[in-house]
Amino acid sequence: MSINTNYPNVRPSLLLDFANAQTLDPRVTFSRSTTAPYYDGKTSVLAEQNLLLQSNTFSNVAWVATSATIASGVTDPAGGTTAFSMTATAGNATLYQTLTLTATAYTESIYIQRVTGTGTINLTLDGSTLSPVTITSSWAKYTYTATPSAGSRTIGIQIVTSGDAINIYGSQLENRSSATATNITTTTAITNYIPQLLTAPINAPRFDFNPTTGESLGLLIEQSSTNLLTYSQLFSDSTWVKIRSSITQTAGIAPDGTQTAQLLIEDTTVTNSHGCGNYGSQTITSGQQYTWSVEAKAWTRNYITLSGDIGNGWLGNGVQFSLIDGTVQKNSSALVTTSTNLGNGWWRFSITATASASGNAKPGVYIGSVPATGASNGVDSYTGNGYSGIYIWGAQLEALAFPTSYIATTSAQVTRASDVPPKTTSTNFTQWFNYQQGTIYCAFDTPTISSSAPNMAIWGIDNGTTAQYYVNKSTATISGYEGTNNASFGTITANTNQLSIYTYSNVAGSSSASGLLNGGSIGTITATTQSILPTQLTIGGYITTSNQFTGHIKKLAFYPQAVTSAQLQALTGS
Repeated sequence: MSINTNYPNVRPSLLLDFANAQTLDPRVTFSRSTTAPYYDGKTSVLAEQNLLLQSNTFSNVAWVATSATIASGVTDPAGGTTAFSMTATAGNATLYQTLTLTATAYTESIYIQRVTGTGTINLTLDGSTLSPVTITSSWAKYTYTATPSAGSRTIGIQIVTSGDAINIYGSQLENRSSATATNITTTTAITNYIPQLLTAPINAPRFDFNPTTGESLGLLIEQSSTNLLTYSQLFSDSTWVKIRSSITQTAGIAPDGTQTAQLLIEDTTVTNSHGCGNYGSQTITSGQQYTWSVEAKAWTRNYITLSGDIGNGWLGNGVQFSLIDGTVQKNSSALVTTSTNLGNGWWRFSITATASASGNAKPGVYIGSVPATGASNGVDSYTGNGYSGIYIWGAQLEALAFPTSYIATTSAQVTRASDVPPKTTSTNFTQWFNYQQGTIYCAFDTPTISSSAPNMAIWGIDNGTTAQYYVNKSTATISGYEGTNNASFGTITANTNQLSIYTYSNVAGSSSASGLLNGGSIGTITATTQSILPTQLTIGGYITTSNQFTGHIKKLAFYPQAVTSAQLQALTGS
């Protein structure tokens, strides 16, 4: 079958190509009473960076030592033997690298432990301006931020007093005004960027993109949702109970481009779990579905488990995910899960389940040292080393059967308002609509196909009170409606682009309607008498907000003629 041969010979009278145009047609209204997040496919921000070479091999020729001896094999902050000692053989001993810098803010950081002496230890970004740091016999990370003059500059450390000795580990230089977690380099510097999660203003439509592939996903439409968790980014708050673990704040760059990613670090408890849980006021109701999600990234551990409990648990068991490729490692209760790649190693994971009892949800996040294949609940039980962990950010608990876009909270729960389904206005409706015959093509995606997911209308043509034509999703089934009569068009796959087509004809008193999904079998709707005069097209709903849609509308086109069966299939690419 040739698409060229069977393609309709009339152009669309209404073409809403959201994915390519990335604008809202002036004939379409839109509103949302709160801000909301999205990706624009192009904005990124600096993430991990270390401009120094051989940043933890201080005996390498990349480093220049003056009046100092450098020795390896020293016990490091993590308990290994990768640190170095530096001993001053004369006053003002130095260890440095020379780099070309710009006249912008830089931050130098390094772990230091005093061995002998009491003299001053300085950090420098230009070889002349010295910043003293007060060190002790315990390992600690020290930082120095300054804006050097542009040009060739010396970055390093100075021991003022001859005979003093220190241990050093993990030097880092970043082109920003604060330090992040240490990244060790060898022969090349590290400069990573992360796609930035942006915030759309009130009443601004969101033309969303896949953060890793850059694919334009179209117009994002979401129903209202509330993040039931408080302090969704601040795991150091007391609301988050640390379970044989600790939190390091501002350790890295989060998906929204701010330095708010936190490190969840295991303690040294033997053969047990290591994580944290939100034991705040997120009351849940028995029988209601909930989705618990968090954004995470590997640091020195590569696995994460999400769980929750009220006694035996509203989730029952947890689910362990890989932070390397997003795959599920353990899901003994066969919970509905999602893994979304956010770029630069960040993932958003979610689990959905029905509450088995009313009470406090207690959602938890746990570090995994290995795939938890032997753990019945997906939580890895192991002996912690006191320094390993994972990055976490963006915790969210919703009373929905699927995750929606992230809603940041502090001390109170926050609600993101719904994207009011866009509509064409009655003043322009007759300019493009054909009452006698027409065809509606729509490309879309949605995450909501589980057995408990709500009905959602992809689009509807109505008079503001009664629907005449619309396409609706129930679980994974897409059906077309003419009045109250309907026919199945096929089933969809979650979070995957779907192509639907619907055609109708009311010529010479003969009514007919049919359609299909993704080039599949045609569903024919039993003819019905036309009882209303439509006045509007609603995108992501019908009438007002009935059966509101959540997902992306990539493209919607209205052809002012009914098409043949072959043309129906041609329009959806078969």
